[in-house]
Amino acid sequence: MKNLVLLLMSSVVVLSSLSSCVNKEPNDTLVLFTEQENGVEPYQTRMIVTKEFLRVDDGDGAKSFILYDRNKKIVYSINPDEKSVMAVHEKQLKKGEVFEPPFKLTHSVKEMPEMKDAPTINGESAKHYQLITNDKICYDVVAIKNLMPNVVEALKEFHTHMASDSVVTFNNIPKELHEACDITSTTFKPTRQFKFGFPIQEWGSNEYSRSLVDYNDDYKADPMLFVFPEGYQHYTVQELREGKVKFAE
Repeated sequence: MKNLVLLLMSSVVVLSSLSSCVNKEPNDTLVLFTEQENGVEPYQTRMIVTKEFLRVDDGDGAKSFILYDRNKKIVYSINPDEKSVMAVHEKQLKKGEVFEPPFKLTHSVKEMPEMKDAPTINGESAKHYQLITNDKICYDVVAIKNLMPNVVEALKEFHTHMASDSVVTFNNIPKELHEACDITSTTFKPTRQFKFGFPIQEWGSNEYSRSLVDYNDDYKADPMLFVFPEGYQHYTVQELREGKVKFAE
């Protein structure tokens, strides 16, 4: 956690130079993050948000990417190695159907003391929150209220969408292997880290972290970024689960 706090403090100069037009009618938005996982060197992630799409990739020239069609409610995973496009459709519970966790989940939030020299954007200071489930700290979020609300909304839609798909395979995992923090974030409360604004920094108990590096909320996205490559094989995640997908050798 110490290194993460140092990274946040070193971001003050960068963040203070970012666009201050956080309350205007949003155009397209470009967001750059640094992410890190256990045993993996830090890497950059690019996110592009429009009214119609959310695209996540590794930056300019990336051929592998995730594309969320916000109107059709479909997430696509584009894999250049397999030359494939996998579609994940939004899942809906049947009328009257209720999906419950395998054990009781109790959630709480702890607002941490004000951070000295914390960055501010448009007069809003970054605030640190700990997200707790069953008395365990699952996630830390440093967020700025009212920052890029259009991006926050797109991320909430995306996480909710993926949580709906996780319901399909949830019961394939034995009850004793379910972990409270994991099932909270993936299935039962997938958007709770966005309650406090845009997360400029976040980290979890699984040693994953993500930090905002830069953003442009007056960005003009190239329409070709939201077009599938020609000649790719298309299939759904359900077809893959049922063993119906065969890749060309």
